Amino acid sequence: MSAQNSIDYRNPTIVAVLASAFLTLLVIVGSRFLLHYDSALFGYTIASIVAFGAIVFRYALWLQRPATRAYWKRGWQLYLQRDKFAKNTADAAKSIAGNLIEQRFIFKRGFTRWLMHFLIMWGCILSAAVTFPLVFGWIHFTLEGERGYRVHLFGFPLNLMDGRSLMAWLTFHALDFTAIMVIAGCAIAIHRRLHDKGAIALQQFLLDFVPHLLLIAISVSGLMLTASSLWFEGYMYSFITLSHQAVVIMTLFFLPFGKLFHIVQRPASIGVELYQQRAKEMEQAKCLRCGVEFASVMWLGDLKEVVEKVGFDYTMENGEKLQDYCPRCKRVMRGLAYAGIADKKDKVFSGMRAESKK
Repeated sequence: MSAQNSIDYRNPTIVAVLASAFLTLLVIVGSRFLLHYDSALFGYTIASIVAFGAIVFRYALWLQRPATRAYWKRGWQLYLQRDKFAKNTADAAKSIAGNLIEQRFIFKRGFTRWLMHFLIMWGCILSAAVTFPLVFGWIHFTLEGERGYRVHLFGFPLNLMDGRSLMAWLTFHALDFTAIMVIAGCAIAIHRRLHDKGAIALQQFLLDFVPHLLLIAISVSGLMLTASSLWFEGYMYSFITLSHQAVVIMTLFFLPFGKLFHIVQRPASIGVELYQQRAKEMEQAKCLRCGVEFASVMWLGDLKEVVEKVGFDYTMENGEKLQDYCPRCKRVMRGLAYAGIADKKDKVFSGMRAESKK
């Protein structure tokens, strides 16, 4: 049975429906049974719930891939080891800080490329951190006195802000700052896509340009809402609001199935790094030909299992697995095999020439 035919859609669908139902419950409870929910944001809420279910569905399908599932299961097994739990936690925190927060692996490719990813990533993350709690009714503000704004989280009152303070101004304009960050990052990305020869050779419009254009449209329309309310006395505010909502909903629906899905996939790299670090500390497998240690026994066993699940069989004539040989010996064996084929062809051609002379 091929890997395509063995895909299970039933369980991912069930998990996705349950995830959407759970988020719906959180919206209802977090907004105090819709007491603090703004009905004008209903479209955003429905799109977010549907998109969340689609993301969970896609992630569940992704975890069905043999290699992904192997890394996922083994990563959790290694992390939950009692004797190394503290060390694993420290290593995971270090990896999160370096690769997810600071994105050092991209900085090695160039400062401009790092700046592009940094602006887009943090612009989107901060925007989501502000937007979704407001949309779901988890955060709302009440006016107390002439200048005071009380922040409520899940209905519980928090600190009181002076409406004319710097903190209040930064809070109410947070999305404007994140919009500028996203626009700048997407501008760098599009410039690179238009001028970098390597990117031009591989890029696709739907995969590489559409996500950036959607993010720019969201950011620009969001800034237009601010400009309309502050400087143009609400001119065209309703039209801009509907346009902004339409673009946001399209982006939410595009998120599970486009390039932006790697935002959800990227944290799984923490488990891969932990797997690789712990594999170096374990028993190492020796090449059957030269005896050199070249990989961990755990990694080799997982590789054989994954290769078998995807439908490949590398069992040789002597019953041994090709994976049990180091990369150098594999190249040597491949060269010897090609040489053997050439010798056989030479003998065949020699026999044919001898027959023709007769």
